[in-house]
Amino acid sequence: MKKIILPLLLCLSIFQIAEAQDTLRLFSKKNQSHQREHNPRTYNHNEIRTLGGHHQSTGFYVGLHSDYSTISGIDALSVGGRVAWVANHSLAIGFAGNGFFTDPQPVPAAVGKDYSYTGGYGGLYIEPILFPRFPVHLAFPTILGVGGIAKGIFYDLNYPYEYTDGYIDQSDVFLIAEPGVELELNAARWIRLAFGFSYRFTEGVNPINFSDKPLDGMTTGFSLKLGKF
Repeated sequence: MKKIILPLLLCLSIFQIAEAQDTLRLFSKKNQSHQREHNPRTYNHNEIRTLGGHHQSTGFYVGLHSDYSTISGIDALSVGGRVAWVANHSLAIGFAGNGFFTDPQPVPAAVGKDYSYTGGYGGLYIEPILFPRFPVHLAFPTILGVGGIAKGIFYDLNYPYEYTDGYIDQSDVFLIAEPGVELELNAARWIRLAFGFSYRFTEGVNPINFSDKPLDGMTTGFSLKLGKF
């Protein structure tokens, strides 16, 4: 459980840094605090403050994501999506989900039988963003959620996925925390491209049915984000 909680605490710490740097108003010629002092109607210290800040920008985006990793030492591809609300340019909160599959592998000492791993996971998505107004900047996406994995057995498999028969041999569910770091490019006002790395931490996969923590490990991937940032 510590592996699930620690990425969340790290994510919140990065958000605090992102909020601090955003108050610099890098592209503004006027000091915001000076304006507030001379115009009391624009700011009230007794007001409840929100993630979006006082009269600050809010936005949203829809993203597509793909990454490469290994599952139980087998090459695996993951594809998925993200939907997030963006607060004050510096924090995205929403939901994310990924599906994954591995290359088929021959079952040891069994002629004509192959196996592969498939599954998916998803949940809460939190993404602090550092210096979002710069053309190139950093983001720290984190997924906290649940997922499932299955081991499929196939008979007389012909590449890519033509076979005479198949069945699910083993399956299980797990908790997952996946913190990461991405280098983001502001390709246009409504398009962002991101390249980065993440690390999957899982809890709950039965080591009797699967190798110990088969999904744990590094991933490298690419994201396309469309929206109002």
